[in-house]
Order: sequence, then C-alpha cells, then structure tokens
Amino acid sequence: MCRNIMSIILGGLLLLTSSLGIADESRRSWDATISARTLNVRSGPGEGHPIVSKLKRGDGVRAFDEDGRWVHIREFDDTGAEGWVHRSFVRLPKEFMAPAFGEAENAFLEWASERGDLSEVSVEADDRISIVLGDGVAAERADAIAREVACAWRELLDPKVDVTATVWPESGPDAGWLTQMRCP
Repeated sequence: MCRNIMSIILGGLLLLTSSLGIADESRRSWDATISARTLNVRSGPGEGHPIVSKLKRGDGVRAFDEDGRWVHIREFDDTGAEGWVHRSFVRLPKEFMAPAFGEAENAFLEWASERGDLSEVSVEADDRISIVLGDGVAAERADAIAREVACAWRELLDPKVDVTATVWPESGPDAGWLTQMRCP
C-alpha cells in the first residue's frame, strides 16, 4: 500500500515537473524574423559548423536559446530541425533572453546588413569583425569591403583601436580566410 502511494506521488511529481518544463519551453521562445538577404543556418553556434539550411529575408523562426552572438532557432522548415544563426541577422523582440547591443551597435549591424554585399557579419571582439561576402560579390572587392566595414566599426567604438575585418568564404572557416584588412 505504501509503495503504491509512493508510486502515485512520484508519478504526480513527474507529470507536474514535465508540464512545468513544457510551460517553461513555450515561455522561453520568441518569434523572430530573418533580416539578411540570405542567411546560413548552421548545425552549431559558430562559423566552423556545417551549414544545414539557408533562410531568406522575412522568413519567420522561433528563437529559444543563445550562445554568445549565436541564436538557436527552430520552426524554420517542415522537418522540425533546429539550427543556429548569427544574432546580427535576426530581428528579435526586445524581451529576448540576451542583452541586446546598444543603439549604436544595432545601427552598425543594420547598416552592414543593408549594404547588399555581405551575407554575414560577426562581431568577434571590439577589435575583430568577421564577414562573408554576399552571393555574386567579386572576391576582388573583398579588401575594399573589409576595410570599409572595419573602419565603420572602429569609428563607432573608439578611434584609437585598430580593427581587423576578416573575410571568410561562404563555405566557412575550414577553407581559410580570403583576406584580412585593418583599419588603423
């Protein structure tokens, strides 16, 4: 009898705990919209992870976690897959779990995403930016684009800091960078 009562209590606690987890899961996800013309969805949080899908501007997703500047998403296709996208190309609501950039940083990222010649911009540190050229942008333009982006970020932060912009191929960092330019 005591064993049956314990089983019922443990079963009830398990149900309560799992239903709280479901409620917490729905509370911890937000509607988001892709702002880049084309955006790679990666299997993990970083450019070193394989591309698992591509999204386009205006696509809706559910954001539910983050790791640094990478946002964990789902509901971007019919398979129920999950993936990671860089935060700078996802419009998230103000109440999203992570602290947002300030107005100046957001203005920079908006400027970068509207240029039309970049598919990804990643702020790695105050003095390092990673970019991926957009589809159809000639590799010969990489130096000029990298310098322009690095100088724009430098002017935003601190004119005394040298900023380096690294241009990566669309396939990711495994192939090595295309160029690095510094804004002194």
